[in-house]
Amino acid sequence: MEKTHKFEYEYYENRNDIPDEFLDELKIRGVDLKGKNVLDLGAGPGFLSAMMADEGAIVDALEPSDTFIKLGEEYTKGKNVTFINGMAESIPLKEQKYDVVIALRAWQYFESGKVIKEVLRLLKPDGLLVISDIGFRVNNKMMKQTMKIIKESAKGEKLDPAGSKKYSIQMISGFPVEWFSELKFEKFDLIELFKKDYRLKFTDEEWTKRIETSSWLSRHSDKRKKEVVDNLTEMLKDIDRDKKHKVPHVLSTAILKNKNKE
Repeated sequence: MEKTHKFEYEYYENRNDIPDEFLDELKIRGVDLKGKNVLDLGAGPGFLSAMMADEGAIVDALEPSDTFIKLGEEYTKGKNVTFINGMAESIPLKEQKYDVVIALRAWQYFESGKVIKEVLRLLKPDGLLVISDIGFRVNNKMMKQTMKIIKESAKGEKLDPAGSKKYSIQMISGFPVEWFSELKFEKFDLIELFKKDYRLKFTDEEWTKRIETSSWLSRHSDKRKKEVVDNLTEMLKDIDRDKKHKVPHVLSTAILKNKNKE
């Protein structure tokens, strides 16, 4: 199996960690998905697309990976989700179709200038753009030890945030302020910015697999990645095996409105 395909299958098995409350949090802030046309940018294997379809949305899931599309079509089978092979910088879809465009764990990997132009082309006037990301909170012993192992594995290299986040001079609620400046220039009004804390439980094996598919290890060779997994496994032996590890997560979300006219 090629390395990229291996990652995609491992991601599918280990990264379905979107909190059930996410769509409720959006709804109370005015993002009601029922009956709405929604575009999911960088949809991966369709975890979020499936959740939105269950809320009554008609979802187009844009994804450049053939492997993720194959996995996603199986995962969302029977739901109102259509996968489209394409890049967010050049979307093969007709204009002004969508009520909501959403990007979860994806915006930092886009060429934002090009993607904003595409969103403007596809999003209806007064339509909503939702940008979200998920991260860990390093506030317990197991998380601190995990981060120590990851930092040691970097061998002096700086552990930068993923994608364009590493170039930011200032962050607000987990997002680069530069993103909002760029979006404001294109007449997107920021109407809500919020965070949602939640916890997920992991067995030892589940936690090592979760870290293995993290952005921190994405640049590691297979050999170095194995060293991290082995060190994590040894570290976890000292923690009660009969209990699952409660890992604190934080979901950061920005909701913006398209104020451009037709």
